[in-house]
Amino acid sequence: MKLMVIDGNSIVNRAFYGVSQNLSTREGLPTNAIFGFVNILLKLLEEEQPEGLAVAFDLKAPTFRHLAYEGYKAQRKGMPEELAVQMPVLKRLLDAMNIRRYELEGWEADDLLGTMARINGEEGGQTVVVTGDKDSLQLITDSTTVKLVSTRMGRTTTRNMTPEVFREEYGFDPIHIIDLKALMGDASDNIPGVKGIGEKTAMALVQKYESVAAIYAALPDIDAKPGVIKKLQAGEESARMSYQLATIVTDAPLDFTPEDNLRRSPKGELKDVLLKLEFTKLMDKLLPAAPAAEEKPVEL
Repeated sequence: MKLMVIDGNSIVNRAFYGVSQNLSTREGLPTNAIFGFVNILLKLLEEEQPEGLAVAFDLKAPTFRHLAYEGYKAQRKGMPEELAVQMPVLKRLLDAMNIRRYELEGWEADDLLGTMARINGEEGGQTVVVTGDKDSLQLITDSTTVKLVSTRMGRTTTRNMTPEVFREEYGFDPIHIIDLKALMGDASDNIPGVKGIGEKTAMALVQKYESVAAIYAALPDIDAKPGVIKKLQAGEESARMSYQLATIVTDAPLDFTPEDNLRRSPKGELKDVLLKLEFTKLMDKLLPAAPAAEEKPVEL
C-alpha cells in the first residue's frame, strides 16, 4: 500500500506563516493556518495519489528527549495564540474529513511517522513522509521517501528525497544524518553537538567515517587537523548524547495498522464544519462524495 503520513505540526506551522494572517471568520476565529493546511494537503494528494493517509501531531507533554536533556528545544517560544486557537479546529476538520490522526504522550510526531513508515515498509508498502523538517531525512529508505515541504508568500513547493537524491546531495547514506547532527548540533532543537565543530567539518567527517561510533573508535588516528581531534575528544560525551537526541525512534508503542488508514469518504458533518469556517470555495474539492450534512449546527 502507498501510505502518506504527514507531520501535522510542521505543515500547519508552514501554513500559518505562509498564508496571510488576516484570514478569519466573521466571528473572529483565525483560519489562515487551517486554510493553508487544507490547500497543502490537496496539493500533496494530487501529487502522490496515496491509498492511505494519516496525520501525526505533537502533544504538549514532555517527551523522553526532554527528560534526557533539560535543554532540548528549551529556546523555542510557545505557539502563537493565533495559531493555538486553530489547532483543535484543524483536528476537528480532519476528523470530519475521515483522516486518521495520531498523537502519543511522551513521543514526538517524528517518532510516530518513523514507526508508521517502518511498519508499512515491513508489510511491503511504500511510505511518503511529508514534513518541512530535515530531521526526518534519516527515515529515507528504499520503502520510504521524505517529501520536504516549503511555503513562501502563499506558494508551496515540495521536493521528494529518495536514497539516491540524498546520497548525491550529502555524500553518505540517509541514516547518517543522525551522525551529522551529533557532531555539528542542531540549533532549532537545541542539540549541542561537539563544541567548535561546524557543518563543513562535520560533513567531511561523516562522509569519510560515516558514524560517530567509527570516528571515536579510530581517535586519535583519524584524518583531521589536531584542533579538530582535540575538540572531538573533549566533546565525546556531548556527541553521544546528541546522537541519542537526534535519533528518530521507529518502534514507538503506537497502535497502528496500515490498512486502518485507507482513504475514506468524508463524514456527513464535513459540510457544516466547512460552512462554519466559511471555506465555501473548498467545498467542491472536499465534498464530491460526501453524504448529506446533518441538520444540527456544528460547534467548533
